[in-house]
Amino acid sequence: MFDVHEYYNWTGLINEKARLDMCNEIDLGIKSGKFWHNSPKYQTNWNVFQGNSFINLKMSFIWSCFAYLGKEVQIKNVQSWAFMTSKKTAEDREVLWHHHNHNKTTTTVSGIYYLRLPEDVVNLKEAGTEMAPNGIEDDYKIFLDWRNGNWLIYPGATWHRPGILQSNNNRFIIAADLEF
Repeated sequence: MFDVHEYYNWTGLINEKARLDMCNEIDLGIKSGKFWHNSPKYQTNWNVFQGNSFINLKMSFIWSCFAYLGKEVQIKNVQSWAFMTSKKTAEDREVLWHHHNHNKTTTTVSGIYYLRLPEDVVNLKEAGTEMAPNGIEDDYKIFLDWRNGNWLIYPGATWHRPGILQSNNNRFIIAADLEF
């Protein structure tokens, strides 16, 4: 139906200050305990697109999904969350494999927005996202590189996990699903 993945660059609309504002809002939410305690560490438990700093990001996600699909679709749901992590808070990467295609009555397009990467990270390829396009049992896996200010859009059924953490400073991403 559509390609495995595609990047969409939004640095012209969402500049460094806007990205830093979003990181600060996520950090404040995490510090106030607004994250899932039974999921990956420091994954927010609120729809971040509803936050004060996120309106342009929400619109960029929807537009990126439409561009990825090559058409507008009737949206049934849009949800989003943030993930803040570092080597200090890292979990076993093997338990982080997942996909977002849980609702069998809709089609899901997913996205990862690369919000902020610590300055001391040197390997951008492994800092991004690892994908298992044929499932996690298959040996074929690929790393997709970190691109600051970009949405990585892909089918919600694609198995993936965060890239390899390389810093004790926090890495911030936004993840989102568009169901149609």
